[in-house]
Amino acid sequence: MVVNFGKRIRGRLVEMPAITLGESVPGKVYEIHIKTTGVSDAESVVISLAEKLYDNYKANVVWAEVDNDTIKLQIIGSPFVWALLLPAIPIILSLLGVTMILIAVYTVFAAIPGWAWGLLATGVILVFVGPAIGRRYVR
Repeated sequence: MVVNFGKRIRGRLVEMPAITLGESVPGKVYEIHIKTTGVSDAESVVISLAEKLYDNYKANVVWAEVDNDTIKLQIIGSPFVWALLLPAIPIILSLLGVTMILIAVYTVFAAIPGWAWGLLATGVILVFVGPAIGRRYVR
């Protein structure tokens, strides 16, 4: 399933070797292709990635496409250094993944009613205290 965000700027793609990347040219459009192992919530990932890239590097994301295992971004170059931006993208994506996992775990635990937590606490106490009670009163 392909999900698009924003308006794609048409043009010819020219692959640039990493060695030639220095500082971006203001106003020039760059397209980045990121291979992933899958994206669970495409909208929140793209929004968070675009916000982080703009906040930290002033890289303005104008279009994004999320496929099953690929994220394509078009960014407009404002002066940012590629050597800082490119290594930051996997870090941002992994932090987003960890955040989503923590939210999912919290949601699961929040759905458990309070009486179930009380029963769990009672059971744990009985596991540790029960044998001592049994030895004391049953002879």
